[in-house]
Amino acid sequence: METILVAARRHATLVGVAALVLTLSALALVSRVSFDPNILRLLPQRSPSVQQFQHFLQDFGSLEHLYIVFDADDGVANHEELVDAYVDLLRKAPEIASVDAELFEPGKDWSYLSDRTLYLLGPDDAKAALARFRSPQLDRELEHARGLLSMPSAQIKTLVQQDPLGLFSILRDRMSRQKGFVSFDPSQEGYVSADGRSRMILAQPKGAPFDTAFCARLFQRLGEIGAAARKTAGDLDPAIATVGIQAAGAYRISLEAERLIRREGVANTIGSMVLLLLVVLVVFRSAWIMLCGAVPLTIAALLTLGINGSVLGTLSPSTSGFAAMLFGVGIDAVILLYVRYLEEVRNGRSGDDATRRLSGTASSVVLANVTTAVTFAALVTVDFPTLRDLGSLVGLGILLCCALTLVLLPAMLSRHRPARAPRMITAAWLGRFVQQRARWIVIGGAVVTVALGVAATRLRLDAGIDRLQAQTEGARLEKEVADRFSLPRDVLLILNDAADLEQVLQADERLQAALAAKLPSAPASGISFLLPSERSQAAVAQAIGSADVTTDNVRRDLAAAADRAGFRERTFDPFVDRLPRLLDHSERVSYDGLSAHGLDSIVSRFLVHRNERYESVAYVYPRPDTDLTALARIVHDVDPHLAVTGLPVINRELGAQFFPQFLKAMAVGTAAVMVLVYAVFRTVRYTLLTMLPTAVGLIWTAGILALMRVELDLFSLFALVTIVGIAVDYGIYVLYRYRFDHPSRIEDVLRETGAAIAIACATALIGFGTLVNSSYTPLRVFGIVSVVALSSCLLASVLFLPALLRQAET
Repeated sequence: METILVAARRHATLVGVAALVLTLSALALVSRVSFDPNILRLLPQRSPSVQQFQHFLQDFGSLEHLYIVFDADDGVANHEELVDAYVDLLRKAPEIASVDAELFEPGKDWSYLSDRTLYLLGPDDAKAALARFRSPQLDRELEHARGLLSMPSAQIKTLVQQDPLGLFSILRDRMSRQKGFVSFDPSQEGYVSADGRSRMILAQPKGAPFDTAFCARLFQRLGEIGAAARKTAGDLDPAIATVGIQAAGAYRISLEAERLIRREGVANTIGSMVLLLLVVLVVFRSAWIMLCGAVPLTIAALLTLGINGSVLGTLSPSTSGFAAMLFGVGIDAVILLYVRYLEEVRNGRSGDDATRRLSGTASSVVLANVTTAVTFAALVTVDFPTLRDLGSLVGLGILLCCALTLVLLPAMLSRHRPARAPRMITAAWLGRFVQQRARWIVIGGAVVTVALGVAATRLRLDAGIDRLQAQTEGARLEKEVADRFSLPRDVLLILNDAADLEQVLQADERLQAALAAKLPSAPASGISFLLPSERSQAAVAQAIGSADVTTDNVRRDLAAAADRAGFRERTFDPFVDRLPRLLDHSERVSYDGLSAHGLDSIVSRFLVHRNERYESVAYVYPRPDTDLTALARIVHDVDPHLAVTGLPVINRELGAQFFPQFLKAMAVGTAAVMVLVYAVFRTVRYTLLTMLPTAVGLIWTAGILALMRVELDLFSLFALVTIVGIAVDYGIYVLYRYRFDHPSRIEDVLRETGAAIAIACATALIGFGTLVNSSYTPLRVFGIVSVVALSSCLLASVLFLPALLRQAET
């Protein structure tokens, strides 16, 4: 260590040139770094439910819709010209693959299904529906039709003429119960909210929602479309400017999250650096030492970010705060080495001799930095990509920062010629306080530890994935749109695939029947609603053939009943024209038929055909109190091949996997730290004493957070793993000076190093404290946990541990 320090001081020019080369290289690497706001990147990648969920997104993309919402206080129906103009332009946009403006829009030939309505009802309901073709049920349905015509709506009139027996209403009610489609009102044009003030358009963009470059182009295009649509409709509607047009969905959330990550990454980095350097300036009253701290920290941060970005490709949201953490921890080495340097200079030694005598402190700094890096590296062992990213970033950054400090600080100090004697930083009062109150400090520390340990049992943890989502305006709007249009949330997904379509359809029918019978509180919708199995359709055909309902009989009975109900002659000709197809027991609903009639956009929500296999998904809408274990058992009994996933299942798996992952990281990090400490101190006693302040400080931390009612999430709780490596540094500095580097009484150790340790902790608090203002909730809570933990561990290291050593001396 002495050789490294002296060589760096003697070859300062060479060190400076090397630092410049490293900086330029780091800048080149950083320019290619990108951030991935995909929330799935935050989740365990080996989790079966996460893998199945990603498979669902890849095949069906149901969470990748773009929702365009029109809002008008005077009713959105008064601005159809604007909506139509917008939809026309949206369909022509090169970034858009498809647009769903209304359920019955042109291009969707619903007559294909309406002519085969009986086949969609299944054998039992088809028999009940066939009773409507004969009196007295026929008369009751026509009376109901007259009631519908009291509504002044052209759509209702057309509906009654085409379906006087209400067969479509059966399908619509079933559709509503299964929640398979957006809630809609047939009297309105398009997907309109219940209050009539909003209308929603669903679009499917061509690019991925986590391709931020594509998202930027997409929203630029949407802005142009909105302006052009307003201009087109402006001549027809003078109130056009009052209509609001907003976009919601994964594409907006992705774009806003990526911008938020970049903005806060820059703010945290600059903010923490400025605050840290100000503290150094105030304490040491030297601009030169401020520069000595900034140079190694900056180079280490840039080089770390560039290396990790090149290796990993993209970085997760959590890494936006890595520089603040690195600065807060990395500057400790600069402070401790500089304080020791000042001590030697004040004792009359030359710059070369003072640098040479830094080797003992430098050794403790290396040990402390390695233990900190090891605990961050322990995060690489857990199955949370975001934590692995954070662990690799900060762990590598600390090692680089330590190495750069050991080389750059002696080199820069060789060029420093202070005009006046340097200011000494001591803490004589701390040494006297511990010496005089050691017994009471030990007793008080033990009492506080027990009390806060009891309080820690009330600490709360939210393991839900929602806590990990960046809270942007787009995320808020998406929730609002879901409530306004009754879009289902917290959906369970039942996935299936087979080479034989009939096998897939029959499995879906069995699933629907099993859930309806055993778990009626969780409605479900699947492909068998639109595409019944051949077995089911054959049973319906048999029911039609045995019902003795013919086209001629129904035509005659309908005309007589219509006359009795007061309808004009030939009112129901559209329905009569459909009768031969409706009652044809040779007809069938087919996959190719649905696609050929423009209904593929609807079918693709439930069924896709790829690589010679059919893949299906059924959507289940559980209540909050639904027993997911019982539901999974029902699904398994239907077909063991079926897979259950969705955010509720993922949340449950997260809760189940978290503590094993947490304990694994904590055990790996703690064991590695203890091995390193033992390798230096060579005694179990001093190894345990080094770890004691950290253990006590973490107990205090848990109790304080519980009393503060801070709710932890999966990400922020792992802060405790990293704190093991950071906080143990303070115990290392105390014990290393006490045992190896000029052994002396504990009060002398505190007088000489206590202030440096306090300043080092203060800088760490600043680095982590900048995260408290983060808009990204996991980072904000991470910052709170770190600030409380570091403060607690500092007090345990400079008060509780020295008091124990003092008591041992006496």
